Amino acid sequence: MTFPQPNQQRFKRGLEIAWRLVLMVLLTVSPVQARDLLQSFLLAAKANDLRFLQQMPEMGLGPQTRDGLKNNLLMIALREGGEELAIAMLQQPAWQDKATLEYQNQLGETALMIASIKGSAKAAEQLIRLGAEVNRAGWTPLHYAASSGHVELIRLLAEHHAYLDAASPNATTPLMMATRFNHRPAAAELIRLGADPTLTNQSGFNARDYAKEQNNSDLAFWLELEEISFINKHLRRLPQVDKDATLTEAVIQSGGEIVTVSPSSGANSGVEQTSAGTEGSALVDRLPPVQPARDVEVLPGIR
Repeated sequence: MTFPQPNQQRFKRGLEIAWRLVLMVLLTVSPVQARDLLQSFLLAAKANDLRFLQQMPEMGLGPQTRDGLKNNLLMIALREGGEELAIAMLQQPAWQDKATLEYQNQLGETALMIASIKGSAKAAEQLIRLGAEVNRAGWTPLHYAASSGHVELIRLLAEHHAYLDAASPNATTPLMMATRFNHRPAAAELIRLGADPTLTNQSGFNARDYAKEQNNSDLAFWLELEEISFINKHLRRLPQVDKDATLTEAVIQSGGEIVTVSPSSGANSGVEQTSAGTEGSALVDRLPPVQPARDVEVLPGIR
């Protein structure tokens, strides 16, 4: 018996829908099963059980698997201390895809950021070698490394051209994060590499202010000296400026930045051009001075 053409089309369409429904039932993992699978992976990550890696495809675990916070398995492994398991995963082509390396969880974190805050230097180095981005808009791996005080990660990221004064959404820098959590060795390394201790975020705080907020007077005093040193470092370059340069040109040539000071700031507000009249004299900004530590000479300079 033959069906009219329209009925044949409907029949075929019905079969296709039925087969798709059957496949969905066969392939769908229940929430309970998914939770159990993630728990199994979690335990394997904590134990750095590399044998579990071979079982993952059979269990349906792969780069597309997510937990409740949208972390992929690579992030989970790093967060749970499974650095060896994470490195083994990164040796497989399925985990080397650029989209997987740059995938962001619900908090906007990448695998490299998690490796940085956990101090997983070997995993971080592997991620960078595979193409993970060191610099990104907003919070960066360097912010994460600084906030947890991991000096080795700070050096690694700097070696791969991490921007030392990277600004978070509210302009907080890695140095501010290091001092906010009382990590002086991390702060010292950032300053040694060239981080600017005079910068302020949108809340008007600089690194020293965060040290004060934590009642860490020793760290605050040290940062005050570093601010003075940073300013004077630029002053030492001023004699090299073209003698006919304008004030603006002198600031730029010496490595400084133009700062607009509100007229309401006081008698010292504004920018005043001065010249000593002797050989090697330089143009110097007169800005509100940094409050000095006791018996420390502060020179007016470029901030």
